[in-house]
Amino acid sequence: MLNRMVVALAVLVSLTASFSVPAKAAKLCGWMVETEEENDVRKLTIFLSADADVDFFYKIGGKGISYPGNTGNSPGDGTFTLHAGQTDSPWSYGQTLEPPGLVDVNIEIHQMPADIFSDKPTPLWANFVFRRAVPANEKKPPDIFLKKQCATVPATTH
Repeated sequence: MLNRMVVALAVLVSLTASFSVPAKAAKLCGWMVETEEENDVRKLTIFLSADADVDFFYKIGGKGISYPGNTGNSPGDGTFTLHAGQTDSPWSYGQTLEPPGLVDVNIEIHQMPADIFSDKPTPLWANFVFRRAVPANEKKPPDIFLKKQCATVPATTH
C-alpha cells in the first residue's frame, strides 16, 4: 500500500513539473535608442533580440515625446517574428522636442493571437518601459535606454 502511494505521488510530481515548465523558452530583450536629429527632432527606436525564434503580438503605448504645449506618439500594434540571434526593430518615432520635456514609451509583448483579426486579449509576456524627464539644458540624449530589459517568454516551435 505504501509503495503504491509513493509511486502515485511520484507520477503526480512528474506531471506537475512537465506542465509547469514551458517546452522551450527564449530570453527576449528590448532597449531603445534615442537620438537627436536635425531641427530639434528627437528620434526613438525600439530594438528587440532573442536567443530563440519568437512570434508575438506587440502594443506600443505611453505618452511618447512631450514638452509644454506639445505631446505626440505613434501608438500601434502588430504581429512580429524575431529570429534567434538577430536584432530587429518593430517601431520608431520622431518628433520635435524643445526641452524641458518627457520621453514616455512602452512596448508590451503578448502571446500571438490564434486569429490575427481577433480583438480578443492575449496573455502579456513582457512590458518594457522607457521613461525619463528631459532637463531644460539637455543638448544630447543620454544612453540610459540602451540598458537591455529582458524577460523569459515561450519560444516558437515549428
